[in-house]
Amino acid sequence: MKNFDPRYNDIPKTEIHCHLEGAIRTQTIIDIAQEYNLPLPSYEAHELDKHVKVLDQMRDLETVLAAFAIFQNSITSPKVVERIAWELFEDSAIQNIRLFEVRFSPDWAFRGHNLDWDEALEGIVRAKEQAEQEFDMRIGLIAITSRSLGPASCVRTVDWAIRHREHILGIDLADSERDFPLREFVQPVRRAKDAGLKVTIHTGEDTPPSFIKETIALASPDRIGHGIHAIEDMQVVELIRECGITLEVNPWSNYLTNSVPTIAEHPLRKLFDLGVKVTINSDDPEVLETNLNNEYRIAHEILGMRMEDLATCNRYAYEASFIPETAKKRIWEKYFQ
Repeated sequence: MKNFDPRYNDIPKTEIHCHLEGAIRTQTIIDIAQEYNLPLPSYEAHELDKHVKVLDQMRDLETVLAAFAIFQNSITSPKVVERIAWELFEDSAIQNIRLFEVRFSPDWAFRGHNLDWDEALEGIVRAKEQAEQEFDMRIGLIAITSRSLGPASCVRTVDWAIRHREHILGIDLADSERDFPLREFVQPVRRAKDAGLKVTIHTGEDTPPSFIKETIALASPDRIGHGIHAIEDMQVVELIRECGITLEVNPWSNYLTNSVPTIAEHPLRKLFDLGVKVTINSDDPEVLETNLNNEYRIAHEILGMRMEDLATCNRYAYEASFIPETAKKRIWEKYFQ
């Protein structure tokens, strides 16, 4: 489903919801496995794709998350982390993404091979600085705290993010809302905000509007990851609007995780028409075999959004980006105006 149609590729874009762990090229997984003697179901890219890509709609979100095991096992060293980050930035530049936020869960991504978080971050920062210079883009980093790893992991991740806030712009709370209630993580999330970090939280992806309402009440996030089921409750839609919260929407991901029954039923346009600040993102581009161009194609050709609407979503993403104004303003004025 990757798309490089000039109609979409030529649009300068901002992306604010993309997971590093879900953006590892298949050939890179093979190269890493061969270098580090890691077992794989196949060492041929077209065969390995059957194990590392979600190409059809799955039963639910949890089924898709289970497909990440091979990706996690591939994160073997800081050098590998740097390569993965660089290749993601390179792939983004090819799509004309000029402002780009990347998120990763240090406790999840780096635990498989016991990586030093600081050394891994140094690798990402090196790749980031090289990409910014070579591709004339600006990149922001967000640290994810994974609910499934428990409150102690959240505390550790937030402490680490605060310590590295010259590189980490914000935190994200991800993983199953149903199994790991927000109230168990509220205190460290609030501490992150008090320390000057921005906050985005996954909610309303495969959960009802009540979860979104609770998230806003307890954590006052700057942005919400997904949030698409707000459409089922106009009071929650109004709450999102009143609070000025921007939604990070990922259409193809929502279809593959069965968060929407068909791609044509995705509520992106409905939310946009209701005045919600929605943005368009790819989520896990390699796992889901998508890219931002494809998400734009879906929005325009399937959901019926006008090209001017896509430009508005792009502006929403710029305005909501955690990248400091001083760093993103020049890029916006050069490429978007």
